[in-house]
Amino acid sequence: MANNEYTLSHQDVVKAIIIDQNIHEGFWTLNVNFNVAASHAPRVPDPSLTVTIKGIGIMRAPPTDPFAVDAALINPTPPQPVEGTVHVTSAVNGTHGNGMQFCRDVYRNVAIQSPIKAPFKRG
Repeated sequence: MANNEYTLSHQDVVKAIIIDQNIHEGFWTLNVNFNVAASHAPRVPDPSLTVTIKGIGIMRAPPTDPFAVDAALINPTPPQPVEGTVHVTSAVNGTHGNGMQFCRDVYRNVAIQSPIKAPFKRG
């Protein structure tokens, strides 16, 4: 059965926004914007104050803030693919049916992309 209410801490809200907005660095804390209006309603003899929430979000915080959330820990940057591994990976995934063709393709990739010159025999 589904719950009728879900309650999150302020840090859980910050974590959710960090992940949703794809933020990978910095310290962040909760930011709540209020709208305050003073009035004197016709049926109320005393002045009244109306407070509404205008917006909820996050803002940068210093690392020393006890409520700050580190985005690098919550949403780390995904590893970038290394250039030159595409051919080897496609061969490993089974695009080449013959095992020797796979070996030749891997050798060509390594030999072409390697900055180190292979030693050779003088004959």
